[in-house]
Amino acid sequence: MTNIFVARPFKEGDEVSLTGEDHHYLSRVLRISPGEKLNILDGKGGVFLSKIKDLKKNETLIGVEKRLEVNNEPRMKINLLQAVPKKDRFEYILEKGTEIGIVSFFPLHSRRTIKKVEGKKLAGKLERWQNIIKNAAQQSGRTVLPQIKAPLEWEELQDFVKGFDIILWAWEGSGNSVQDVLKVRGEEENILLVIGPEGSFTGQEEKELLEMGFSDFSLGKRILRSDTAGLVAASIILHLTGDLGE
Repeated sequence: MTNIFVARPFKEGDEVSLTGEDHHYLSRVLRISPGEKLNILDGKGGVFLSKIKDLKKNETLIGVEKRLEVNNEPRMKINLLQAVPKKDRFEYILEKGTEIGIVSFFPLHSRRTIKKVEGKKLAGKLERWQNIIKNAAQQSGRTVLPQIKAPLEWEELQDFVKGFDIILWAWEGSGNSVQDVLKVRGEEENILLVIGPEGSFTGQEEKELLEMGFSDFSLGKRILRSDTAGLVAASIILHLTGDLGE
């Protein structure tokens, strides 16, 4: 079943008009036809069985038929705080992290961040990143659309971490395993997972992370690249908490 996110509320009987990229995706990429069924998602958990009513040159008309009871979201909410990697590796992290089940992404400017995202380019980057997330969420059957936030500066981190139940740090220098530090209480948890840049955090940053209360853990004997570590760590956490199979 085709899934498409449309950021607005719906109810049964509504007629929805899609233009721009959404129309292009349905008509040109998927080549969907009038009468075909699809799911419209409001991005906040609402899933609505719908039907293509008409395809025009620049518009797709969709009829909303009924709300479905669907929940494909993980119980553990993993928020990835990722030091911005080089080149386009962050886009890979967004795509695969969305497929795995990460709920939000926070780019981090650490002291060793080589390519900072700021200034006039930021708005365009955020729009492109959110579109990558949207496409991955539609493909993977997510029911809540993950969000990408503006880059966080290191000096903002101490106050930022106060909004999470568990704060974890994947660090090659740790002697702990994920099982050692993942102390969940059975209900939904809001987890912040921090991943450092290539070359790791500086010694001073490592000291500050520990002072902030981050629980550090190792991903094994081999050193993973920055764009791999967060995906592996998130997968392990979701597996241990039952969201990627027992």
